[in-house]
Amino acid sequence: MKNFKLFISLVLLLSLLLLFGCSNVTKDNQAEDNQMKFDLIASEKTLPSHFHEIAFKSKETPFFQYLVRKVNDQSEFEDTWNFYAFENQTPSIDLNEKDVFFIGVYESGSCPSKIKHMKLSSDNKTMTVSLTEPDGACTSDATPRTFVIQIDKEISKEIESVVIVQNGVETSIPFENEKFGSKGNSL
Repeated sequence: MKNFKLFISLVLLLSLLLLFGCSNVTKDNQAEDNQMKFDLIASEKTLPSHFHEIAFKSKETPFFQYLVRKVNDQSEFEDTWNFYAFENQTPSIDLNEKDVFFIGVYESGSCPSKIKHMKLSSDNKTMTVSLTEPDGACTSDATPRTFVIQIDKEISKEIESVVIVQNGVETSIPFENEKFGSKGNSL
């Protein structure tokens, strides 16, 4: 009987340690407080026709390319939607309350990417977009993908750069938002 009481006590103690060990007090979980709320408007296998000429190119391997644009008015939204060559009609967005980001990437044809989560830096100047890690063996082909997300203007107004995390690699992209057709590292 003594052994049984000792066993029950140990089980309760371990349960309490696990319960409190997984609480929101840990340093790792504090980063989750910077999670951004966003709405995915569209995700299609499309990119602008001259993506390679205007995309931001990472300087280290793997040589990822990205094209990120931020729009905050209706005419810019419609122009950017067409620029990225979406097949569906432009959706209705309240651009008085929301900013819209277009994020163009390449992905494996057999392992499509999704936005895993987004975080805002403590100074509200950098948005980190983490894409899902591939499951299993993926083909090494590169197929286009553009995500369109909307974020509250209050949250996105100070964002100056975007960090995309893809396949465990972080790529920092300056927030320039150059006009269409410009060459170089543009957002």
